Amino acid sequence: MKDVIVIGAGMAGLTCAQQLKQAGLDVTIVEKSAGVGGRMATRRLQGTWVDHGAQLISVKSDSFGRFVRKLQEKGIVQEWTRNVYQLSSSGLRPPDADARHARYCCPRGMTAIAKSLAMEIPIINNARIVGVSHNDTKWQLVTDRQETLETSAIISTIPAPQFLPLFEEVLTLAPSFLQAVQSVKFAPSVTIMAGYNASNSVPSEWQAIRCIDDPILDWISYDSSKHADKAIQPVFVLQSTAEFAKQSMEEPDLEIAGKPLLNQVGRLLAKWLASPEWWQVHRWRYALAEESLGVSCLSTAIPLALVCAGDWCAGKNIEAAYHSGIAAAESAIELLKV
Repeated sequence: MKDVIVIGAGMAGLTCAQQLKQAGLDVTIVEKSAGVGGRMATRRLQGTWVDHGAQLISVKSDSFGRFVRKLQEKGIVQEWTRNVYQLSSSGLRPPDADARHARYCCPRGMTAIAKSLAMEIPIINNARIVGVSHNDTKWQLVTDRQETLETSAIISTIPAPQFLPLFEEVLTLAPSFLQAVQSVKFAPSVTIMAGYNASNSVPSEWQAIRCIDDPILDWISYDSSKHADKAIQPVFVLQSTAEFAKQSMEEPDLEIAGKPLLNQVGRLLAKWLASPEWWQVHRWRYALAEESLGVSCLSTAIPLALVCAGDWCAGKNIEAAYHSGIAAAESAIELLKV
């Protein structure tokens, strides 16, 4: 039997598992995907890496700053830009002076951070939790492989809407915990990864763009600038607004779901952006919490030690997920002492 099982191998889950391992606990991560990283997601396309989830890393706290500096020393992250331009109906404008600060990227894609964190942590990949039960002393988790895993404590870092169907029945005696998770609503997103003819020139202002009050586009980035040594053509990443994604989430044809983003960037920046040489679509059903809970993590000892963590608890970015993972590990250690 494990001391702790962590569900989810994103930033929060990996950070948490590392802390628990350093504390001497027997910990295993269960991850439904083949890889690690969650929304720190990268695809290998046309000989380069393309980030189709989280786009960058920014730093506010000293502790996360130290973490990022260690990644820099290992060559995993590097400074990318200090300027996120704003695009509105009145055109493209540079950021205000107080919005100019370092944003970091990964030359080999955002998943490189997760792969670094995952080293030496036992991870069961391609395993989806389909059942949860418990007795007086331990949790039992059943995977879609019909394996049963037993543990003293669970830390769940999956989105709240995925957590609830598994845990609602076993949390009837922890109503405040359950109500907090039930209050979290997630917004979807549609992401386009698109490659263009190498003859097209890309202005430096297009490196990172936040769209303001646009009904379709939320984000535009020149992804090739993150790994210029591997770039053989301009590659862009476009991310939709939640409102647009909600309308197209159930569209079975990915081209129909994604084409409006290409048409829109062609209208807003340059016509050639509407006609890439190749493009792929990825839909995130749970891209971001519409409003985070404002707490580092949620924990309960009823019926047994259980902690929820992730960016939907503490905020909406990678730094928030990191802090939530640290807090979840501390909370689990306290619960296991009881």
